[in-house]
Amino acid sequence: MVKGLFVVNSTKYVLDRFDDFFVVLFEKDNKANKLVILKDKFTIDAKEGDLLEVQVNQNKSGYDFKLLKDETDVTRQRLLDLIESMNKE
Repeated sequence: MVKGLFVVNSTKYVLDRFDDFFVVLFEKDNKANKLVILKDKFTIDAKEGDLLEVQVNQNKSGYDFKLLKDETDVTRQRLLDLIESMNKE
């Protein structure tokens, strides 16, 4: 997506944890990529395990966040189904 003169890229991240001063996210399809953000720059109400779309906002020198609730719910249900099927074996 192109906005003005800036190329806007967004990436999907899973919220891993909250530390004392930071929020730690891992890229959805590449766990080697970690994003650490100061808590006061994390401007969305999300919880551990949520899937987020994160976009660098060069105008604000920060990030824009979007909670991907439907995708989070689908993934969470698949994991619960997998755990249930493993417990039956």
